[in-house]
Amino acid sequence: MRSKVEFARGCHPLENPLVKQVLVHAKECSVSTYIVGGYVRDSIVSHDNQGVSTAQQFETPRKRDLDFAVAGGTAFNFAHVISVEMDGHFVPLDEANDTARVVFDNGSILDFAGCVGGDIETDLARRDFTVNALAWDSQYPDQVLDLADGLKDLASKTIRAVSRQTFVDDPLRVLRTFRFAHQLKAEIEPITLAWVTELVEGLKSVAPERINFELFEALSGPTAGHLTNQLAECGVLEIIFPELVDCRRVTPNSYHHLGLFEHSIITVSELDKRLPELPEWMHKSSSRELSSGVSRLSATRLACILHDIGKPGTWEVTPEGKHTFVAHDKLGAEMTALVAARMRWSRPVERLITRLVELHLRPGQLYHQGPPTAKAINRFYRNVGEDVPELMMVAFADLGATRGAGLCGDNRENLEKGLESLMHGYQVFLEEVVSLKPLLGGHDIMRLLNLSSGPIIGELLKALEEARDLKEVVDRAQAEAFVKELYAQKYSK
Repeated sequence: MRSKVEFARGCHPLENPLVKQVLVHAKECSVSTYIVGGYVRDSIVSHDNQGVSTAQQFETPRKRDLDFAVAGGTAFNFAHVISVEMDGHFVPLDEANDTARVVFDNGSILDFAGCVGGDIETDLARRDFTVNALAWDSQYPDQVLDLADGLKDLASKTIRAVSRQTFVDDPLRVLRTFRFAHQLKAEIEPITLAWVTELVEGLKSVAPERINFELFEALSGPTAGHLTNQLAECGVLEIIFPELVDCRRVTPNSYHHLGLFEHSIITVSELDKRLPELPEWMHKSSSRELSSGVSRLSATRLACILHDIGKPGTWEVTPEGKHTFVAHDKLGAEMTALVAARMRWSRPVERLITRLVELHLRPGQLYHQGPPTAKAINRFYRNVGEDVPELMMVAFADLGATRGAGLCGDNRENLEKGLESLMHGYQVFLEEVVSLKPLLGGHDIMRLLNLSSGPIIGELLKALEEARDLKEVVDRAQAEAFVKELYAQKYSK
């Protein structure tokens, strides 16, 4: 059925110059074109049960990204015509499945696909979710074709699959369910969630690159904790990361009130609870992009999920009943590197997630024997470097998810205060320490000690920097004396 709709200001298809040109050439080529997908869904003003008007907000680049369904001719050939007539670049996606793309120098992208079954009605019936099964036809400019009650679900913020077959046709839609729930701030209706759980095994056949896009998108927004819980409940995370399966056998202990799998999952929710309290400089760091579509925050959330995957392989219970996981951080980092290779993560994404898994114990370890020395804190900041904000996020999330009897009362309060102090001290370190000029350079030390270049020079420089930061040496003369004495004590033999 066709329904009259209201388009957000500036978003009516006929206000878009690209749409106008495509319609002209469609008429010349005697084909029918329909706008489908996100452009239609996100530009419609919907009304909730209280009559409040809402529209999905999207920026200018999103307005230049349009999907066209083509009937009465091949979409592949029509896209080629558009590329020539509108001075774009033709990108053949899949001629066998009648899909092609036209890319313009200003960043605009037009995707063309032949209607499944040859007509728009059959095509919409084969789409993934009701909110995506909407089509705009220029013959009815103020209406959309809505055969699956997508407008109703859009207004109620509900993600509902058009049919069970949608997950059979493309198993990636299992994961897309959660991405759209995040994007539209919507809830997944129960039957759809049941189909996802039933057909989750299909994800094993999906290319890692496609999974990465959906997963990192789902982990990028304010509902990441809620979605992570759902991904776990439906078995999605264990399909993508089979390393998590073994986590289910590690039981609660004196420090952990939950089993290891549940502990790992709720760290994302615990991080989300903490986010509003974190200082602006941490938010600024976590919002930076590691690679296309992957922010440092979404990578940090995934590191939270994976941070303890080394525990099952290091788990031992002593005769006294104490649970130990010696060197699980090191094993976890090695396992994460293998995950990264399997999932084909970009190098920056692999580096950050693996490093956070490897270092996740470090902040808490500083406080195991009481307050750390200034030298220990200084060394922590230097070794962790620009990843301090994200590592502190993992540490707070891990602490929030650890509520056993062994970590309560004064022990918990002291650790909480220690982590807070460590977090806030990093900015002081950056302002007061990193800005200091070196007292000696590598060549200065080589001349002073009559040495050639080598690892000893680097070690001496690092020790000198620490001494300078702690104001143990304050000028060049003291620096030279410090280096001579350290070399004589540690290296001269």
